[in-house]
Amino acid sequence: MGSIGIKEVSCEQIDMTYVRVNSTELAMCVDEDIRQFKCEVEEATCSGSIPRRTPTVGSPTDSAIPLLSAQIGLQFYTKSKKPNSVIGTAVTWFGGAAATATGATVADDGTSWEEWKLILDVFRVESIDELQKMRQRVADDIGEKVLDICEHINHNHYTPKMPTKTEIPEIFETKFSDCQPYLFKIRRQAVPQMEHKQSLAQVALSRWKDILAV
Repeated sequence: MGSIGIKEVSCEQIDMTYVRVNSTELAMCVDEDIRQFKCEVEEATCSGSIPRRTPTVGSPTDSAIPLLSAQIGLQFYTKSKKPNSVIGTAVTWFGGAAATATGATVADDGTSWEEWKLILDVFRVESIDELQKMRQRVADDIGEKVLDICEHINHNHYTPKMPTKTEIPEIFETKFSDCQPYLFKIRRQAVPQMEHKQSLAQVALSRWKDILAV
């Protein structure tokens, strides 16, 4: 479809720049999910009803208060549910400080062949100086993650085989006018799901239901 090049983007809240594919449509599509995720995290942290979470990393400052750990991930998939015919045999997960590989998984509408998950620890600080320190640390951490991602995606061991013309919609996203990326989904979770524990009364009621059913 021709070359559309890349575009350099400067972050507003942290001292960092990055490059992306120069597609306005693709950027708007991704930005909408990011905007919704940002709103969900802000709503969760401001509500005051979310229990504090143990952060996955150390506190960025001496007095920073951990609020919650949010997750956002990028999933690449094919619409085919026959992984051996179109893709490799591994899925890459990105979380914390390392990446690990597992077997290919079947998604709701196809087969996931690569997934990246980023865990974000949200803290509250009380001063501008602490906020500046935290911004610098976040910029450094994200920079390291970007380099790690670039190192992994330079290997094409797990990418789907090039499809025939009729199979293109099974592997590539065709709704954009200027590019056709691999089919992808952004999965976000602003608040980790609470583990549900039954009360004693609920357990007793459940057992009585089982007895009456017999």
